[in-house]
Amino acid sequence: MSASVQALESKTVSTGTKAKVQLDVQGVGQRVCFYDDKAYSLGSVIKVESVLLECLPEKKFEQNGALCWHKLGA
Repeated sequence: MSASVQALESKTVSTGTKAKVQLDVQGVGQRVCFYDDKAYSLGSVIKVESVLLECLPEKKFEQNGALCWHKLGA
């Protein structure tokens, strides 16, 4: 067999059983901050070990970007 024909041959590789993936798509696209498996909306304030955190835009110049926790008073 020529080298060019060998390069076109393919092999099948088994990966075994596939795990099932389950996605919770409820709330996809919503801008939220997460803490303790709970979603918080823009402007929410929580207290974690005597520190106040506020859910605010990650980047000040974005109007619809990701949210993240910011320490109040910082």
